[in-house]
Formats: sequence, structure tokens, C-alpha cells
Amino acid sequence: MSDLFSDASPPPPTPERISPIEFEVTVPVPPEHAAAGFAEHIHLWWPVEDLSVWGAGSFFDLEDNALVETSVDEVEAVWAEVSRTEQSTRLEMVWRHHPDGGTPTDLTIEFLRGPGNGTTLSLVHDGWNTEARSKTERELYQNFWPLALTKFQRFMGGTP
Repeated sequence: MSDLFSDASPPPPTPERISPIEFEVTVPVPPEHAAAGFAEHIHLWWPVEDLSVWGAGSFFDLEDNALVETSVDEVEAVWAEVSRTEQSTRLEMVWRHHPDGGTPTDLTIEFLRGPGNGTTLSLVHDGWNTEARSKTERELYQNFWPLALTKFQRFMGGTP
């Protein structure tokens, strides 16, 4: 009802969007193997020391269309929900920096045929805006994704 009166407060301005984070690595295996290494074996390469609720001893897994971290005490935190997949070629997720909710961002990972019989993994993390919290989180992931994907690259037999 308050919107009917001339002294109603205007809605807050929508924050401006800022550029996505983009990063690529190449691995020496075909796309279907790269996709399996990423999704089915994430617990073997995910850098828990750099991004985790509970740190060492945590277990990351893509299960039931979500990226879930499980503590040594079997407590779970959901980092992302899978919104779309194309088998062995594309994975889209709604990502939350704070597993208890947080501001959602969009993560797209593509597995593209690369040099030789290899694969180029292309990551785009989008949905950032000019609000202070979003900018701070973006800065964290700007540093995290190259580190994480380099670990994935090594896990898959590639070299940075």
C-alpha cells in the first residue's frame, strides 16, 4: 500500500554487474575423461586447504546434482547446485560462496576438444556485481580458480 503515496521510498538501485572470471587449462585426455575426472573424482584434486568450510579432512563430491562438502563429523555443506549438464561437454552450477546461502553466482564449465587428443577445460564464473561483498568474493575466486584448475590439470596428467 505504501507505494500508492508520493512519499514512498524509491526501490534501491540495482548494483552494476562486473566482468566474469574466465580461466582455461588443457589436459592430455579426451573430453569424456576430463569431465569424469572433474565430476567423479573431485575429492582427489579439490584444494580443501584453499576453499573449504572445515579444511583438511573434508570430502568434496558432486552428488545428487550438488557440490557437497562433508566434514570428518559427517556434517554437509552445499557449495553449488547443478542447473544444467550436457554429458562430457558442459556443467552449469548456481554457486554460493557461503554454503549456508550466500549470494548466488553462475559457474559454467565446458570440456572442449583440445590439441591432439586433449581437452581444454574452460571455466566462466559470472554474476558478480559492484556491491562490496560481491567484489570481495570475486577477488577470492579470481585467485582460487587458477589454483584449483591447475591442481585438476596435474591430477589429469597435464603440466601447467
